[in-house]
Amino acid sequence: MRETALLVPSKILRSEELGIATRFVVGAMLLSHGVRPDARTHIIFDGKICITFEGKSMRNVRPDEQSLAGILRAGFERGEGRVMRGIFAKRIDIDEFFGGVRGARLYYSGAYGRVEDLPQEFFAVFGYPNLGIEDRLTKIGFLPVNLGRVELLPDQAVVVLNNRVDRKSK
Repeated sequence: MRETALLVPSKILRSEELGIATRFVVGAMLLSHGVRPDARTHIIFDGKICITFEGKSMRNVRPDEQSLAGILRAGFERGEGRVMRGIFAKRIDIDEFFGGVRGARLYYSGAYGRVEDLPQEFFAVFGYPNLGIEDRLTKIGFLPVNLGRVELLPDQAVVVLNNRVDRKSK
């Protein structure tokens, strides 16, 4: 399972920067010919409300920013329960949430960190505008990953991460 999480402030829902979160979902979940069935993506607002996209059961999700923005807003407002098929909202304790993840634990560290051999199954954490919890993640076994010489926005970094893993599996 490829699992990714993006930490964002809730104020992003009312700003032009919401495109970072919507493009993150597209980069993490969608392929040119459909949905990654082996993927799960979490958008976590303020470390408290989590909107989860399940690749194996997600249906009728369009890749345009306006549709995904509506899904994220609806999930945030609902706070708990099903948003639509394969998309769920829930309230979380972020430390418990990250403490219970499976697979290789990674976090995108921008221009530092190193994981050369990317595993097929992972849980990767990204942050926008910044992660801000690197110390807490390191204490529970997350490793920093560097995806290139230039620091990328999370929506770009998740695409690079998936491309590297896809190329390795061929």
